[in-house]
Amino acid sequence: MREHGNFEMYIKGQTIVVDAMGAWNLETALRWSDEYQKNVHLLAGKPWACLVNLTQFELLVPEAWAHIKRYSQWSNEQNQQYEAVVCGASYQQALVEMIHEAIPNVDTQIFLNLGDAKSWLAHKGMFYEQ
Repeated sequence: MREHGNFEMYIKGQTIVVDAMGAWNLETALRWSDEYQKNVHLLAGKPWACLVNLTQFELLVPEAWAHIKRYSQWSNEQNQQYEAVVCGASYQQALVEMIHEAIPNVDTQIFLNLGDAKSWLAHKGMFYEQ
C-alpha cells in the first residue's frame, strides 16, 4: 500500500525535530519509526529531546497509532528527557496526552506555537537554535 501523510525529521543539537503532516497510514508510521530509531541511535548515551510539530497533522489509522505508541515507549528507555509538542487542534492535544501515559520518565509539554516550544527546550539545556 502507498504511504498517506508525510513527515520531515532531522536532528538539531540534542533534539530530534519531527514535522508531521496529513493523515498517516501504517506505511507512513513504519517509515517514521525506521528514521526515528536511526536518529535516536545517533544520540545514544546522551540525554536528548524531541520537538514534534503537529500543526499540519490530521490523524492516523489505529494500526499506525499502535506503532507510534510502541516507539514512544521505546524512547522512554533510550534516555529521552524532554518532549515538546506543538498542537494546532484539541484532538492533537488529546493524542499527545495518551502518548504521554506511555512515557512517564519524559517531561512532556504541549505548546500552541513553535517559538514557545523551542524556548522551553533551550531553557531545559537542550540546544536548539532559535
